[in-house]
Order: sequence, then C-alpha cells, then structure tokens
Amino acid sequence: MKFVHLLVVLAGTISSFTQAQTSSAGIAVTAPLQGTVWTAGKTEQVAWTVQDQSATTINTVELRNGGQGNLQVVGIVGKDLPIADGKWAWNIPVDTKTDSTYVLVFKSSKGDTYSPYFTIMAADPSAIASASASAAANSSASGSGAQASSTNDESGASTMYKSTLLAGGLSAAAIAGLLI
Repeated sequence: MKFVHLLVVLAGTISSFTQAQTSSAGIAVTAPLQGTVWTAGKTEQVAWTVQDQSATTINTVELRNGGQGNLQVVGIVGKDLPIADGKWAWNIPVDTKTDSTYVLVFKSSKGDTYSPYFTIMAADPSAIASASASAAANSSASGSGAQASSTNDESGASTMYKSTLLAGGLSAAAIAGLLI
C-alpha cells in the first residue's frame, strides 16, 4: 500500500514538472527549478531558453502559489522582459511569505509558461525592519508632496507589495527608495 501511495505522489510530481516545462510563451524555464529555495529580500537569477524565435517579449511575470489546480496570483513581479536575454535579475519582495508552492508564470503574446514549483523563505526579521526603517527615513526626507510617478516599476517589485506599502502609510517616494 505504501508503494502505491509513493507511485501516485511520484507520478503527480513528474506530471507537475512536465506541465511546468511547457513552452507556450516561447520559452522553457531553466531557473528556478523544482527544489530551488530562494529568500525574500534577495535578488535571484531567473533564466530560460528560447523555444520560439518569433516570441520577443515576456509581457508580465506573475508570482503565484497554491496547488496545481488552484494557483493564486500573489502579484505581478516583472514586466516587458526581452525574451532573447534569457535571464532576469528578480528582486524578491522582502514581504514575501515562506511557501514551497510558488511558481512564476511568464506571459507573452504566444501564451503562458509556468516554472516548476519552488520555495521562497521569508526574509530575516532584521531585513524587514531595515527595509521599514529605510522607508520611514525616505518618507520623512521626501515630505508630504510625493507623487505616485516616483515609483520604479522596472524594479521587479510586485504591485501587491507597492499597494501594501501605500496602504501602510508610506509615500510613493519612500516606496521608490525601497525598490531601488
């Protein structure tokens, strides 16, 4: 009975891995791979190989988590990435929670490509405190007239992360300081 259960789990894992490697967006993900463990607040190298030469741009990269049939969008973490580059330095938002069921979804005009499941570990509490202190310092230095246009969308930070910071009372200028 244990052997049958092990085979079912193994078959599910292989199925998930195979599905995650499909290249409908014109790419095949080479990093992160299944078993990869990254840490929130760090910069990690996301990589892929080009499978469809007519695909030129990854329009968006979504971070999702959950089970295979129930992936929930955590946030958009990248935009307008040239496919030919084959890599992208992703600044993982410092507030990302520990979970072993994350995937990246690469969306292009050709379709969507899913990375294999990988793990993100929460940032060390001191890193979160440091980011908060930096944001507070930037906020008081920028005054109350900060404009939303000062945010840096090219940083790879999720829309959810920026919204959370704005809702927490940080100015757009303070958020831009966090994302640089």
